[in-house]
Amino acid sequence: MSLARVWGMYDDELKLRIRESVVQAEENFRVVKEREKMENDLRFFKLDFAKMVADKEQVITELGNARLALSDIKEELEKKKMSDKSTTTIHQVVRAKAEKERDEMKQQMDSMKEELDKVLSQRDELKKEKKKLEYMIGDLFRHKEETKSKIRRVKEILDEVE
Repeated sequence: MSLARVWGMYDDELKLRIRESVVQAEENFRVVKEREKMENDLRFFKLDFAKMVADKEQVITELGNARLALSDIKEELEKKKMSDKSTTTIHQVVRAKAEKERDEMKQQMDSMKEELDKVLSQRDELKKEKKKLEYMIGDLFRHKEETKSKIRRVKEILDEVE
């Protein structure tokens, strides 16, 4: 066997291994992609299933609430059938009184809001007036100091003249 032939066999074997590695890598890549797709599908299935379960629970809850409301309405209907006209009149009087009290309270609230607005506006005006007075006091102090300074200068001049 010659060296070229051995080298050719080695080269052929190497190419064959590389091709097998490439084929195996492609197969692994395909399997990984398929696995990712299956995991993604499973995740969506789980989400859809959880949503469906939540929807069913909500429907069951709403059905229970509807049954409770229906039984409450039936009880109220029976109570209304059993109550006589005087009870209805008493309820109307109480309701009218409550509405009247509500209206009075609403009027009181409105007047209180108006009073509050007035007080707030007066407060704002007083704050502005306070600021003005503070500025005026500052000006007076400045003027006082200037006057004192002038008196000192006049006194110095008079002291120099004497």
